[in-house]
Amino acid sequence: MRNIFTTRLLTVILLIAAVCLGLAAYTGAAGQDSPVSAAVGTVLSPLQKGVSVVTNKVGHLVDHFQNYDEMEAENKQLREKVAELAQQVRDAQVALDENERLRVLTGLVEANPTFHYDMAEVIARSPGQWATTISIDKGSLAGVSENDLVVTAEGMVGYVSMVAPTYSKVTTVLDTNMHAGALVTRTRESGIAQGDYELMGSGMLRLSYLGKDSDVVIGDTVQTSGEGGIFPKGIMIGTVERVMIEENGMDNYAVIRPFVDPATVTDVYVITDVTSGQVQSTDQAAADAAAE
Repeated sequence: MRNIFTTRLLTVILLIAAVCLGLAAYTGAAGQDSPVSAAVGTVLSPLQKGVSVVTNKVGHLVDHFQNYDEMEAENKQLREKVAELAQQVRDAQVALDENERLRVLTGLVEANPTFHYDMAEVIARSPGQWATTISIDKGSLAGVSENDLVVTAEGMVGYVSMVAPTYSKVTTVLDTNMHAGALVTRTRESGIAQGDYELMGSGMLRLSYLGKDSDVVIGDTVQTSGEGGIFPKGIMIGTVERVMIEENGMDNYAVIRPFVDPATVTDVYVITDVTSGQVQSTDQAAADAAAE
């Protein structure tokens, strides 16, 4: 469109210039002192000046359009280069994320060689402010089954409560349906780790059925005890935030902050098979090493 406009404008200017040149030639032939030459010169003088100004401006305008086309082509190349570099950055980040997941998986396998892990990503969370359930991108086609434990390198996320061919739902440690035999690492006191309606809003759960004379204190770590047959022993759950007395006055319970926040976790590992033995917690491994 700009080329058509420029061509037509140049045509008009050239026609005007041709007329002016023709008249100028005519006046030259007629002689500079002739009345006709003087009259034509008087008429043409402003017109010639205007044509000169317009011609110069048109020249600048043509240069501008030519430069604009060049700049537009250059900008297009730059945009394509930026898009290419951005894609390279995204690809590099994906590779880094995958490398980190594999590194964590290697650590889990080395710590617990009797367990078979499958990497998964969180694809959805339960609606509302409490992440009581999450969905992951692995299902029965990947070997996932109900009651499989879901963990990270830091500890327990929850357990698989529903399985579809290509995805699964996980009941997290915050859900009131979650009940796991638990053990206080330092004192070896046992109880039941379970979700609580009053605590889930603050991202915590409770450790119930502690004795009234319990020695549990703030900062103690809690892990699965292996009792009940669903969850293996030694999976870290969280740390004690406070110790409370039950309403009946007969027992104590502890408020636990989980090591893994279900509301923010993105990469998880499903324990799909256990060949033999039990998982060894970090604290227990350290204790065993010290005993040796």
